[in-house]
Amino acid sequence: MLAVNQTLSRMGYRLGCKVLPRLPRWPGEVAFIRLLNRQLNEELEDGLFDFLDDQILEVTVTDLGIQLRVSKRGEHFVRATAGVPADATIAANSADFLAIACGSEDPDTLFFQRRLSLGGQTEIGLTVKNRLDALDRNRIPRWAQRGLEIIAAQLAAATVS
Repeated sequence: MLAVNQTLSRMGYRLGCKVLPRLPRWPGEVAFIRLLNRQLNEELEDGLFDFLDDQILEVTVTDLGIQLRVSKRGEHFVRATAGVPADATIAANSADFLAIACGSEDPDTLFFQRRLSLGGQTEIGLTVKNRLDALDRNRIPRWAQRGLEIIAAQLAAATVS
């Protein structure tokens, strides 16, 4: 049964790698920004992300060919203006981003292993990385944390082959 599960994961991953880069960018960006605004509302109100005001951060999921661009205005993250170059970029594969999100991987370790890369104004990227790393993951419901861990493990296994 485990072999069937791994085969299905690999097939789904390969399909995602082919299909996702061809889809319009905006639905993913809208969902990503809503998630950020919801999960980081306290930090936004406290001004912890004010350094991103009118800056463009591009998050690239390298293996899936997805680029999500975000900016900040007031106390909210917003979609970045199309056609304007990003001020900073953060890139990693999907398994590594999910591992960071669930806390099973340290962003600094991934950075030094060259699995997480920063570009453009690296100070912005480093500050974002450090702010996200410092978040209290206990605010994420346990069932969601467990789901992230499972998906990250499946993606890690699927990307190996």
